[in-house]
Amino acid sequence: MTGGERVACFSLEHSREEFHKRLLAESLSEQFGLALLVGDAGAAEEVALEALEMSLGEAMLYDLVVGPAMHRIGRLWASGEIGVGHEHLATQIATRVLVLAHEAIGMAAERGEHRVMLAAVEGEQHVVALDMAAKLLESAGYAVLTLGADVPTDELPTVISDHGPALFALSATMPAAGERLPTAIDAITEADADIGVIIGGASIPPRLLPDPRVVVERTVAGVSATADRLVRRAGLN
Repeated sequence: MTGGERVACFSLEHSREEFHKRLLAESLSEQFGLALLVGDAGAAEEVALEALEMSLGEAMLYDLVVGPAMHRIGRLWASGEIGVGHEHLATQIATRVLVLAHEAIGMAAERGEHRVMLAAVEGEQHVVALDMAAKLLESAGYAVLTLGADVPTDELPTVISDHGPALFALSATMPAAGERLPTAIDAITEADADIGVIIGGASIPPRLLPDPRVVVERTVAGVSATADRLVRRAGLN
């Protein structure tokens, strides 16, 4: 077999492996969602551990199993098919699973010199995806500080001054929070000219002023790679 044939064979096998992993993740996401609907935390945890045992990895667990299940829960709540109590219980179980999965994976240490701060934009209460991103960044070795939901914009400069993060991740899921996003970005970049900013969530404004310090990341799974790119910029090394 020639070198080119070996590369082609490897690429085909890798593609098949990724395809099989995605099929598995889709099946596990359905099981995970059902566990959330009936409030069965034990079953949800078993699904998460199975995903890790099947070598899906933490990123795929968050992005292809937990994330889609939570989106389905959100749609059921929005359509009135389940009540707010069911939605809150599902969120709490999902958060518990994130902690379990993160502890099962363990933490790398290579990126510990860089601190990442995460927050939901002022008025934003949805933080499940933000929590997923925090766990992935911790697993990648970053020092992570999570401020949580509804962080006032005028508090951002002070908290950045006090803790000196190299990166700041902002989440905006609801439309009103998306409208506040540009002001929050300005507050962060004016507080520290060298800081990198990661933007995520469903309500990112269609047009943001171009800035090499600001990167839009639309998937939870991609947050660590995006953080790596930002810290390699001049000024963060």
